[in-house]
Amino acid sequence: MRRYFLLSVLGLAAIAGGVSGKTWAAPPEQATSAPLPQSVQAVVNGLDAAASQKNLEAVLAFYDPEFKTGDGLTLETLRKQLPTFWQLYRDIRYRTTVNRWQQQGSDWVLDISTTIEGTGGTSDRPQNMRGNLQATQVIRNGKIIRQDITTEKTTITIGATPPTVQFSLPQTVRTGEEFSLDAIVQEPIGNAILLGGASDQPINAQTYANPSSVKLELLSAGGIFKVGRAPQEPGNRWVSVALIRDTGMVLITQRLRVEKP
Repeated sequence: MRRYFLLSVLGLAAIAGGVSGKTWAAPPEQATSAPLPQSVQAVVNGLDAAASQKNLEAVLAFYDPEFKTGDGLTLETLRKQLPTFWQLYRDIRYRTTVNRWQQQGSDWVLDISTTIEGTGGTSDRPQNMRGNLQATQVIRNGKIIRQDITTEKTTITIGATPPTVQFSLPQTVRTGEEFSLDAIVQEPIGNAILLGGASDQPINAQTYANPSSVKLELLSAGGIFKVGRAPQEPGNRWVSVALIRDTGMVLITQRLRVEKP
């Protein structure tokens, strides 16, 4: 089953990923939660509005031509991939909150939270999406020059009555550390057939454009229970699960940050 888990990239301020060589995180003692200057807030609000209207050129206008991320994404990546994402949903809405911010010379460094909600599909087979992420965003001269996602989770449901899933995965692990993934269906399974699968892949420009498939298998229990081990090299990974029953399906992906001890 091919996944459309590039949602975070394609989302408004969801475009990013990875940890850059230079850290832009504002020190807590210097950052403030006071209202942003109006000119900077206008960038945040304008991008929300343009993305919610699926206005590609208006969205791209908020980004610096040299915009890039730790995952290797560029402005050209957005130009190619955003329309592919938007066509999946009739209606889409972006909402961004600035939690705190700091001015560093000519740069405005924002700690943001973004929610992306989309509705699509047909009356008998609806498709809904909800993505939540937190990121550090850098604005210079009214343009976004960089963004790095710190946490990210996206859920897609398809069908009239998709499974309700309790999903458990740590957001951060150390290199070489063992971790658990649990995705438990809350409704009784009874005699119904439940298919499911999980995948794990690094986050980079290639996987944004060509995400891997989730291999499905018949589940004997009411969910997915796996134990994994983080790679020896730090980085960002997508961990994803798919669960399908006769009444619908749910697809969940979460960013897993692998850090040095």
